Amino acid sequence: MTRVLVVGSDNREEQVLLGRLRKAAGLPPEALQRCVDLDQCDLLLVRDTPALRSAALHMASKRPSMRLWMHDDDGAVHDGRAATPVFLDDQQIQSALAPRVDVTTDGLYLASGAKQVTRLLRQRLQERKGRALLTLQGQPQLLIDFEHDQAVPLYLHPGAGPTLAQQLGELLELLALQELSPARYEALAENLSRQPLRPLLWQMAQHGDYWSDFERRLQQNAQMYLLRWPDFRVLAHQHDGFRLCSLLLKKPCSLTECTQLLDLDINATRAFMRSAYLCGYAEVKVPVDAPPPVPVAQKHGASALLARMWRSVRGRTGMHA
Repeated sequence: MTRVLVVGSDNREEQVLLGRLRKAAGLPPEALQRCVDLDQCDLLLVRDTPALRSAALHMASKRPSMRLWMHDDDGAVHDGRAATPVFLDDQQIQSALAPRVDVTTDGLYLASGAKQVTRLLRQRLQERKGRALLTLQGQPQLLIDFEHDQAVPLYLHPGAGPTLAQQLGELLELLALQELSPARYEALAENLSRQPLRPLLWQMAQHGDYWSDFERRLQQNAQMYLLRWPDFRVLAHQHDGFRLCSLLLKKPCSLTECTQLLDLDINATRAFMRSAYLCGYAEVKVPVDAPPPVPVAQKHGASALLARMWRSVRGRTGMHA
């Protein structure tokens, strides 16, 4: 995704400009987004007037990695850093905003198939070590930096089709991971937008049906151990997700125990467990002597205890649900 900060235009003009850039580059709407924070934007698009040009050059001089484009009243754009203005045609705009990536790698295949890829993703996330290329049937999809917990999408999915997370999750069995050296990773990711890795993996786990072994363990009363609080970006405003985290940080619980203690939908709880497991936030173990499910009669007392635990966590962190 490319974040664009438009300066010197009203809202209507801004939408027209962004629409023209999306059309020229052949991008879906979500691939080119309006930005309001100069330090977060990838492209500064400024109306070409003497005053704005001078201010834009000053701002761009402190941010060498940020693109600076100027546009005239008709919407034609040129590189604001160039010594002389040469207007960019549609092919040049596409090359800048949707570059083709050379994905020749310099490492070995690390894993292929749902089980191996899931196992390696969990391992590397916990080790915070290494870089990799994720491919789908041999087609490059994602650069992964485990050390910095970052992902770099290599393919822009059309707005009307599945998202990257959905496609990767639904086709998990067809994925493969290939090792990259730090130098090769930086060369491939140099001009591309980076995003947090774990929120993407969290969404991946919400899709697909390649979780039969994991589901079997849950049916055997496997208990989930939450190792630490997940990144708050993966939970967003999910009240039930925070409740599950509060419970599983206090004590390991099975799927049945979680749903009964918190009075949650079993499918939503199972989806949470899949995501927490894939992202390396949790371990799942089947007890040697699996305890029976929590009796319904115990539900209210346990729920009251958990409610007090949840209020305690909210009070300490200042969260409001």
